[in-house]
Amino acid sequence: MQIGDIGLDKGIGWISKTIEDFEHSQYSHATAYVGDGILIEADGFDPTGDAPITKYKNQLDIYTCESLTEVQREGIKDFLQGQVGTRYDFLLLIVEAIRYSMHIVLPYKEPFKSHICSTLVADAYKAVGVDLCQGIKYPSPADLSQSKLLKKIESL
Repeated sequence: MQIGDIGLDKGIGWISKTIEDFEHSQYSHATAYVGDGILIEADGFDPTGDAPITKYKNQLDIYTCESLTEVQREGIKDFLQGQVGTRYDFLLLIVEAIRYSMHIVLPYKEPFKSHICSTLVADAYKAVGVDLCQGIKYPSPADLSQSKLLKKIESL
């Protein structure tokens, strides 16, 4: 794995299964690799922070963006580390549920330093000039998995 690679989680809990059902996807959570076996994630009831990759044993598919330069990878890492301690955006989670269940895109402005898991990852890429999901302002894990810029490289 390289810095900036994305881990998409095939969760096993009821919240994960609900998200997967809404999105019609096998993925419910997104993380990004920052090196040394560590992921950065925005995870529901905890501040944005790091997690060992082993937390997602047998649940994670790893995606990479082959066109990233080393400078961009370091920029992604810097962005993610700058988000540590920020809060989870539960309102955006509701907005996304409406988008998937009713196919309605509501106007929404994400508060400064507040994310859901997939927007944290997407925003890290945008910070280095890469829009993983063009035309989707707040991508979900399902949207990330369908990005033409990403390639699945392994399952952990």
